[in-house]
Amino acid sequence: MLKDKALGFIKKQILDLNDFSYEVEEDDQFIHVIFTEALGKEIEKEFTFKLVNDTLYMHSISYGWKPVEKGVANKYFWIDLLTKD
Repeated sequence: MLKDKALGFIKKQILDLNDFSYEVEEDDQFIHVIFTEALGKEIEKEFTFKLVNDTLYMHSISYGWKPVEKGVANKYFWIDLLTKD
């Protein structure tokens, strides 16, 4: 369920966009999505996902844990993905 929700969120975000590359790693409690390309540019960004009471949360270094399925919380995904380190 966690993997389906996390990948569903990622696919929904980049639905009609090209030039994205990422890998998915799983462990017992988390899904890790590691981007190596975004909008044609090489990047190195990792996002970690977990479920809390059936709500998908995403962790980024910049913003910590944020629920990403509610309201406009996906902005944290885009801001962190496109911000240069």
